[in-house]
Amino acid sequence: MKYLLIAFLITLISCSYTNQPKETTKVFTLDEVKSSGFKNRGEFQTEFKDSEISIWGFYKGREVAFIMYPSVELAKSSGLSTAKEQTEKIEIVEKNIGHGPNVEKLACRGYKPGVGVAGRGGLKLNSYSQSVLGLNGTLIINKSDIFLTNDEIENNAPPCVRREPLYTHYKIFGNLVIMAEPLTTEDENGTADFVEKISSALPE
Repeated sequence: MKYLLIAFLITLISCSYTNQPKETTKVFTLDEVKSSGFKNRGEFQTEFKDSEISIWGFYKGREVAFIMYPSVELAKSSGLSTAKEQTEKIEIVEKNIGHGPNVEKLACRGYKPGVGVAGRGGLKLNSYSQSVLGLNGTLIINKSDIFLTNDEIENNAPPCVRREPLYTHYKIFGNLVIMAEPLTTEDENGTADFVEKISSALPE
């Protein structure tokens, strides 16, 4: 019994160790980011302080973003501030706004199953809405879309229940800020684990 207990404790300690977030002091290049399997689809409109490159795209079918800095130190300072701004979710006190003032990439969330963009057989979408649908039928919009006219909103997109940051989790990894959108089928730990998988896919 004593040996079984010792073996159990060793296994428990080993598992907790291997589940620790991966860290690095490496300064990654854009080519190394792309070699991870990331498919670049565009750049941010915002010029983030001290950053060299800010791009978004897809990794394993989910939208992610990389913001690159000249050094690890800048990523941990300016990059951390930017990551917090771009993932800032706030309590809704005005209309449907549930994001911080500096968030660029937004998502319309809160649709009920079978209604609007989140369900099958619900609202029929035209080419505009279909072109900006993200994972799980989430409607992805840029901050500039907030200023669409009423006619444009009525004709081009379903009503937005709740505007939130598209990216909800981030990680500072070397000279990079990595951000990812969540799945509706996973909890926060699941999204955090996905961000860890992205960092693990980058070259050593």
